[in-house]
Amino acid sequence: MNKIFIILASLTLSACDLDLGSSYDPTTRTMYVDYYQEACSESTTTLCLRTRFDTDDAFEINTVPMSGFEDLQWGSRYTVQVEAERDGNGKDTSYRFEGIDSTEVIDASNNTFVLTFNMASGILVDNQDSSWIIAAEKPFSCIQSDCTLIENSNSVGEKIQLSFSAENDELSLIAVKCQASDSSFSSECEGVNDSVFDIAHYRSDCGLDEPLLCLLYKEKADASTDWHILPFEITDFTAQWGKKYQLNVEVKIEAKDLTSVTFKSEAADATDQTSESFKIIMRTGVSGLEESANDVISYNGTEFNCSQNNQCNNIDNAVKRATDNQNQYLILQAVVESSGESPVIVIEDLLCDAGGRDAFKTDCVSDHEDVYWIK
Repeated sequence: MNKIFIILASLTLSACDLDLGSSYDPTTRTMYVDYYQEACSESTTTLCLRTRFDTDDAFEINTVPMSGFEDLQWGSRYTVQVEAERDGNGKDTSYRFEGIDSTEVIDASNNTFVLTFNMASGILVDNQDSSWIIAAEKPFSCIQSDCTLIENSNSVGEKIQLSFSAENDELSLIAVKCQASDSSFSSECEGVNDSVFDIAHYRSDCGLDEPLLCLLYKEKADASTDWHILPFEITDFTAQWGKKYQLNVEVKIEAKDLTSVTFKSEAADATDQTSESFKIIMRTGVSGLEESANDVISYNGTEFNCSQNNQCNNIDNAVKRATDNQNQYLILQAVVESSGESPVIVIEDLLCDAGGRDAFKTDCVSDHEDVYWIK
């Protein structure tokens, strides 16, 4: 009986092996191809496609050898069919292009992207006449100031990050985003690092598409510099109006832009800043500032007392001057009289108001000190 069992088990395993082998024959797959390419690695001088096989996944650099993709253009996303060769473990080893299912032209004005190059690799070469060429195949032009920055990075073998747009298979350089040595790249350009932030005792409008109040911060190492708008909340931390904080945080930067901040601990006790005046920006518009009601104005869910210093009427008049297609922007001087979860914030004065972003920046922001805004 045992011998029969062993023979049957062996036959079963053999059958499984036969099925396993046949399942790794070449197969046709649907591949989604992004609208730009990236350096295949830090040391390479070649470009790789960004692909995915599921629309719920993020695009990633695909280093698997591919053939037949030469006619795909920068600035367009593609859904294509490919034949995938696979090894004995079922892993894709190469792709052969079979055909295009669909093409989506990407709006270049709203879809800029950042490419990172290790200048020491030689992937970026001076093409003369204010032009550089990527991987010996993709040229782009640059203005003199940007060309100089690229030349400087090239001369010392730095890493550099360039912001581009792509349209009709042509690249346009938007800006030199960051450049740094290999040892400092993660802290200056792209990485996750520990830092110490000072957080101001008030918020101001973020200057984004929708009216929103944002924290103000500065890194402790740059404590003498101006405050900066933080256009998102600090993860695991809630700031109270009227209190100034010093926090140990973990920060994530991408192309020199701060993309997230996570609270770790308080580096020092919070200080009471009630009775300290500050200047805050507000604006009218969808979900923005409306006329006062019951002696208060409300902005992004926070109430401000405008009657104590007789400012309600001035603010209401500014709100009325707004139009359907142009917001009215205001600089208000305010003070926090009591802190906590339900702070009492009092408007002291309407310092300036103007219609539209450009007029506001010229007529108001540039004429008042200690006003912080994403311009």
